[in-house]
Amino acid sequence: MPHSLTSTQREYLEFIREFIRQNESSPRLEEIAAHFQVKSPTAHKILEALQSKGYLYFRRDPVSGFFIRLIEGAGSAEVVMEVVISGKINHLGEVIDFPKEIGHFVSVFVGSKPGDVFALSIAEDIPHTNMVAGDLILFDMIRKPQAGDICIGPIGDRFFLIQIASKTYDAETTSFETAQNFPIPGAFVNPELNQLLNWYPLAYDDESEDSFKRICEEQNWPIGPIPQDFLLGTALRLIRHLTA
Repeated sequence: MPHSLTSTQREYLEFIREFIRQNESSPRLEEIAAHFQVKSPTAHKILEALQSKGYLYFRRDPVSGFFIRLIEGAGSAEVVMEVVISGKINHLGEVIDFPKEIGHFVSVFVGSKPGDVFALSIAEDIPHTNMVAGDLILFDMIRKPQAGDICIGPIGDRFFLIQIASKTYDAETTSFETAQNFPIPGAFVNPELNQLLNWYPLAYDDESEDSFKRICEEQNWPIGPIPQDFLLGTALRLIRHLTA
């Protein structure tokens, strides 16, 4: 169990918590030292004390550099968790290099659980979206999608960013015109109806139309509603690291 803190240790811990909330990443050792106007070895010694008392752990690795993870008390609505960057996304919204760990970071979550969350890195700008190279997208593998949510869905054996449009009334009625928009009335949420999700590729536009047609033909994959079980995850939020 965590032990009591000195006033200095508490100041360091609060700074790290606030930094993570504002920047969606943990501070580097040099940033901590600069904030408190001390040398890096002094800041490192404070972090060691916080680690020994059970408030955080930290390390360096060749992938992510200096990394801090806070250990929050059970029952807190906000949870700071380590997130693995598990692949990349290209200009068509296709998920590539998945699942391959290419980095990790910490972020604050409400309602998500460790093990259910992962991130993908945007490797190329996606036209007609607000996603540019260098962005990260956080996904929850358990969260049920709503209309307008961005998810990861299949086209054959390949996976793409897709946007959920609506939900069918049942497994047999797949017409887009007769789809039920969210939220679904209670009378239509019977699991036995096996409702499907209407969707479209997030990167679809006039320029990418031929590419998606070709992919569907190659994969022998007709565009149509899909079961929720086909999704790899539902997007929680996008992270953008701004530069000065």
